[in-house]
Amino acid sequence: MAKKQAVKKAARPAKNVARTSSASNVVKKVIKKKPTAKPVTKSSVARKPAAPKPVVVKAAPPKVVAPKPVIVEVESPARKKGVRKATITTGIRDAKPVRKLGRSRIPIDAPLDVVFQNDMQAKEAFMFLGINSIRDLEQFNPDELVLRLTGPAKLTVGRIRKILAMNNRCLTGDEEFALEFQELLSRPRE
Repeated sequence: MAKKQAVKKAARPAKNVARTSSASNVVKKVIKKKPTAKPVTKSSVARKPAAPKPVVVKAAPPKVVAPKPVIVEVESPARKKGVRKATITTGIRDAKPVRKLGRSRIPIDAPLDVVFQNDMQAKEAFMFLGINSIRDLEQFNPDELVLRLTGPAKLTVGRIRKILAMNNRCLTGDEEFALEFQELLSRPRE
């Protein structure tokens, strides 16, 4: 048995040798040199032309150089075989798509009485303005409608105030206007 152990011990250092040899292989892999660049020679380097020496000019007037126009080339989309040019360019969009109302649910010549069946005040306003169809109504701006509807009301209130002032009466908190209007009536006209 002693011989067997001695043989085993002798075999072990061989394993260690194998390990060290594999370790040295790893070291060799790490130490491998990378190919170096060839040294630069004078013949391989292109020479730059020498900069000209500055020339001193006495009392030269400053020159104004006009800016050169910039020419921008626009690439056209690839033209497909058998497709007209107008078809290709119609697909190009410049800005974000604008949100639209979509298809109308009411015909343009529909009478306003049918569309505004339940709104009596709107019907009265349309009768007052003389508007009969959607086509007539769409021609107005919202602010313009307000002015056209409120303008006559303001004139009517003004006439009411004047008639009351002529009869020595006034609306609540409107005594000052009534007195001023009476003074205007009492003045002789020129």
